[in-house]
Amino acid sequence: WTAAKQLRNESERACDDLALSCGARASDYAEHLLDIVTSVRHDSTPVVALAMARRKEFEGRMLAILDPELRHSTPTRRQSVALMGALALISIVVGAAAPAPRAAKTANASVATMNDAQRQVPDDFTPHDAAKPNQANDEERSVSSVLKSAIQKSTQTTTQKTTIGSVTDRVSDTSANAAGHADENADAGPQVRPNVRPEVDLNGIAAKAIAQLGGSALSRSQKSDDRPALLANVLRTDSSASLRRIAAWGLSEYADQQIAAEALARALRSDSDASVREMAAWALAQGDEHNSVATTALVGALKSDSKEQVRIIAAWALGSLGDRDGVPALTAALSDANPAVRMRAIWGIGSIGPRTAPAPVIAALKDRDPQVRELAAWALYQMEDPNAVPALNAALRAETDKNLQIAYIRALGAIGEQSVDAIRNLLTSPDPRIKSMAVRALAGGNAAGPWPWPWPEPRPFP
Repeated sequence: WTAAKQLRNESERACDDLALSCGARASDYAEHLLDIVTSVRHDSTPVVALAMARRKEFEGRMLAILDPELRHSTPTRRQSVALMGALALISIVVGAAAPAPRAAKTANASVATMNDAQRQVPDDFTPHDAAKPNQANDEERSVSSVLKSAIQKSTQTTTQKTTIGSVTDRVSDTSANAAGHADENADAGPQVRPNVRPEVDLNGIAAKAIAQLGGSALSRSQKSDDRPALLANVLRTDSSASLRRIAAWGLSEYADQQIAAEALARALRSDSDASVREMAAWALAQGDEHNSVATTALVGALKSDSKEQVRIIAAWALGSLGDRDGVPALTAALSDANPAVRMRAIWGIGSIGPRTAPAPVIAALKDRDPQVRELAAWALYQMEDPNAVPALNAALRAETDKNLQIAYIRALGAIGEQSVDAIRNLLTSPDPRIKSMAVRALAGGNAAGPWPWPWPEPRPFP
């Protein structure tokens, strides 16, 4: 599975390299990919397109595309031949070094091993402490019980074909050394009848695995990652704001875990340093959209934090989480005095994609800041609400900026047939860009191309 996942990631990178080596501009190509990723929140997106939208994979992919130092061309023929030769040489060496299989063990030693394993596995054997039940424990108990029954059944079948008394004597004499000296035991004692089938050896191996299952499974279950708890403690108690910021940044990797989400939410509510609160808000965006702890903390920060940068990141984080419970707070933030807060709030609403466009988003088409107006057009493009057609038509007639006019036409085209009357008059426009976009909007589908805006917040570093 790990290899398959890595192969998919490398395949995506190879596609990026091919596109860039064929002459595509890195910035344009990155914008197209970003637009594809932001559109996967719609229900109509095919499932096969969702894999590229995972944050970690997509972030690394974008950095690789935009890094001018990386080489995107394909390997030369000489490099390919050298690589293939090296792989062939490694295969030969590994094949030559592989140990030859041992001869099949005698049934006498195998039966001894099985009986020894059965003595080590009591009838009430459970691989974990019953006081801590979980799904993994139940699976291991079921596996161990199945293997135990198979061993017991195989033992009964074997003893029907052998002399029970001689086998029992041999087991009692050699059980202490059966695991480490099976070959010696086989040579020392009399051989059992040759009609015992060789697959008994496999049962012996399974029996030994069962005997060790309890200890190995218990040791695995006792291993836990203490980093979330340690980082949460630093975030909660350390006197250094820079260290608390680093701890919040580190907790972003565990934002799905309750201990991390609660620590980040507490820091966002009460930490005295604005940079720590900002980082906590960003880290909460990396968690699960259904985590009410994160949503509640981000809503509170967006409403009441005194620092504009914290409110900006809180608005972006709510949009990134995609929780519809954050829409009312984002809608209320459209009245914020800071245009950057209003921009992120509109971006958040468009990313969440409510079924109907909130009235303040439609009203933002008249905002005094042109970037806010463009974000409003993008959000309406995402939501495809027919109720926005009159406002988009009015904004299109009143707007003098050609780029914003094209943005409004894109939004109208996404709405569909309800916007035909608004687009009809643009077919005679003397501006070739306006006329072209009007035709593309009428054509529908992907004729208008991907939306080149907006970029999400970049990953911060402590």
